[in-house]
Amino acid sequence: MRLFALLLVSLSGLAAEVSNLPVIRLEAKEAIKSDVRVACSALLSLPNGQTGSDATARPAQIKFRGASSQGYEKKSFALKLDKEASWLGMGKNREWVLNAAFVDASMMRHKLSYDLFRAMGTATSPRFAAASRFVEVELNGRYHGVYLLMQPVDDLLVGLPPADKSDVTPAGIYKAVDHAANFAQPGHDGFEQRQPDPAVKESWGPLDELNRFVSQAPDKDFFDPVKGITSRLDVENAIDFHLLVLMTSNLDGITKNYNLVRPAVTATHPNPKFFFVPWDYDATFGRNWDGSRVDAKNWLSNRLFDRLLGNVEYKAKYAQRWKALRASLLTAENLGRLMDENVAALGPAALRNEKRWKNLNYANPRELTNTYDVVQMKRWVPLRLEWLDAELTRLTAK
Repeated sequence: MRLFALLLVSLSGLAAEVSNLPVIRLEAKEAIKSDVRVACSALLSLPNGQTGSDATARPAQIKFRGASSQGYEKKSFALKLDKEASWLGMGKNREWVLNAAFVDASMMRHKLSYDLFRAMGTATSPRFAAASRFVEVELNGRYHGVYLLMQPVDDLLVGLPPADKSDVTPAGIYKAVDHAANFAQPGHDGFEQRQPDPAVKESWGPLDELNRFVSQAPDKDFFDPVKGITSRLDVENAIDFHLLVLMTSNLDGITKNYNLVRPAVTATHPNPKFFFVPWDYDATFGRNWDGSRVDAKNWLSNRLFDRLLGNVEYKAKYAQRWKALRASLLTAENLGRLMDENVAALGPAALRNEKRWKNLNYANPRELTNTYDVVQMKRWVPLRLEWLDAELTRLTAK
């Protein structure tokens, strides 16, 4: 027990240090793979002086996670516990994501973006996004660096009740996995069905109908106040999602790397609406997916948002929402404060991670240190906000 309390982190040649972050110790029974899960154990331990972990190694299964990111030496993991756990105050779940954030030297882009989106919501109109916590990982006895422990986007995250046989149409979660998910054509090219389990039941009808309507419906039908887009899509959620993409400049997040969710069709709720849940925000805040710098002046959209911004009433609502967010959540001062909080939370673990993964194999490795990257983020944010203020004023003018 004393060993767990001290949380000594093996640094492979560096002096052992006491971790300032929770530590997840993984013991894999065989080589970890990308296509199938392998057996492992997972032990979550808290920093010295904190309580709440049961200090019990849990049976689990693990595999590599991600697509192109699997090409990096430091890989993300999908972890499935044998029983549900509410780790670090997040929602209870069996499945967890350990995000490597390898190309994100700040280590915070995912967390910052998802925290912002959730903060845009209210108790009666929530904005769902993954909760996350910084942790350090030890894999088979060797220090493996800082990770972001995250909730996956599933029914538990978005508050969907368990499926019921009486459901007319089951709830659906669809992940946009390539740039064909741009709402420019009918069908479901560019999407993967995540719920219901496609191996059990395919349920593409709702998404196919949405894509058909957005891509092909004439303006008269599209903006019809009764049967138009507002009867199919949570427009307030869509506005916040688009503004998040724009504010963070997620170049890879407007025609892919997002989730569309629709609750089940039931006798009491016959017309549920689709809503967005963001995902994959490592290429944001002035950096692209390869770590290269991104200019603060670029507009991001797709067929859906292009059509919406062609409507006078929508433009007014859009401009009003941007103005409200700019007065509170989306100020340079507040964003800088949130960055500082994440820097403080990471503490010396950020340097330990850099020492563990000092041989970087992506763009601009000399400047991609945690300290330098956060400075660049803080310089980029005011430029981005200033440009968006002017661009949104122009685009939403009647």
